[in-house]
Amino acid sequence: MLWSVIRHTLWVTLLLLVLSLLSFVILLRDPLNADLVTHNIYTSYFNYLSTLLHGDFGITYNGGKSLIDLILTVLPPTLELCFTALLLAFIFGVPLGIISAVNSQHIFAKSLKSLSYLGLSIPIFWLAPILLYVAAVNHWEIASIGQYNLLYEIKPITGFPVIDVWFIDVPYRTKIVQNVLQHLALPTLVLCILPTMEIIRIIQQRAEYVLNQNFAKVATTRGWSKWKILHQYVFRNTFPLLIPQVPRVFTLVLTQCMLVETALGWPGIGRWLIDAVTQQDYNSISAGVVVIGVCIILIDTFIKALTFVLDPFKKKGWYAR
Repeated sequence: MLWSVIRHTLWVTLLLLVLSLLSFVILLRDPLNADLVTHNIYTSYFNYLSTLLHGDFGITYNGGKSLIDLILTVLPPTLELCFTALLLAFIFGVPLGIISAVNSQHIFAKSLKSLSYLGLSIPIFWLAPILLYVAAVNHWEIASIGQYNLLYEIKPITGFPVIDVWFIDVPYRTKIVQNVLQHLALPTLVLCILPTMEIIRIIQQRAEYVLNQNFAKVATTRGWSKWKILHQYVFRNTFPLLIPQVPRVFTLVLTQCMLVETALGWPGIGRWLIDAVTQQDYNSISAGVVVIGVCIILIDTFIKALTFVLDPFKKKGWYAR
């Protein structure tokens, strides 16, 4: 265990150093930051690294605002969108994957497998405006852009409006909750397509493999019901495999979130970074790269720790315990 912790700590430290070096190179692309190089490039880099460790990202040259304040404003909406999409993906993907694996020869399972590959290849930047147009033409209430109607005032407590709205003490709070959920629905549905199809594919392949093993076939001959076989063998050998896939799926959702935010007017870090690239604001780009990289590293570290807690010996078959 100690060696695993040390190895992972060294790996995370190396990733953070590479991330900071990339951020420093981007920062030097701006001629206004030429004075950062004082004596030599190495001293300048270590000075920049020291400012990052103190949480100082500097200011944006497009407005002169503090970058750390801007990041704390635009990061929570993106995380809210990503976590909601992942939650919805697990709610839809797990039962559909199990159903398609149990009835692998049924037309539903074959159609679902084809749809899963189609969903993985759909360009999100094309699908988002199409769904927004369809929702607007049909007068659906989810045809909304942004996080919520600006006529409502939601005091930022956690930074997540879907949580902060419950702390509002006004007579029309139910209407505000409805408005927040309406604005959240369309981008979440668009974003959850890729992780849902990926979860279906993983569960379907693993469940089919387990059901074709001898111990599952013997259980069938003994008269076990499908539910008992699923509970005793399939669930315990399938669900643990989803946990290590969370960082990869989260990274995919985060990258697609940038495109969805631009198409649907979501005030997140992806839209903010794209605007920074358009305006050639290298300070913002540099800070955004660091923040997104740190978020992915933190998610990966948390998932690895959770995997170790659930299965410290990394046994392949939980049913054998």
